[in-house]
Amino acid sequence: MSKQTVKKFFIAVLIWLPIQYGIVGIIGFYHSEPWPAFVFPGFKNVYVYEGGFEIAQTRFEVFTVDSEEPMILQPRELFPEIPLSQVPGFMRTHFSDSAGIESFTPQTVRWLERQAALMAGGELVSMDVVSLMEFYSIADLGAVRDSVKELQRTTISFASR
Repeated sequence: MSKQTVKKFFIAVLIWLPIQYGIVGIIGFYHSEPWPAFVFPGFKNVYVYEGGFEIAQTRFEVFTVDSEEPMILQPRELFPEIPLSQVPGFMRTHFSDSAGIESFTPQTVRWLERQAALMAGGELVSMDVVSLMEFYSIADLGAVRDSVKELQRTTISFASR
């Protein structure tokens, strides 16, 4: 391959990348964001095996002063600004391990408290970040959830911060 061909290739790539992201922005503005299929490969959140599949999930259990039972919030409720296609990746990068959650800044914890309080409608005591694996089997009428395994639970206390 000649130097001229390599140079043309790099110039074409440099021109194509901004055009590609411009197209994604325009499509996302008028319809819905075309991630990950259009630009990025899919983020693996469903693991398929013979006879069934499993889905990694994260949920938030919010405990209020007025109730002993937690209010369950899904990530899309707590972070409505994040496109649905990006929520699994966001949860993996920000809420996947206890050490990461426990290292949140006080500002981050206050923001989470405000967001959850809006949903719960009351003063909060704590919030548990719960990582789950849901197991499904394939039946005649579709998928049937067999079981749910809790992988990790990390508590964020709002009273102590």
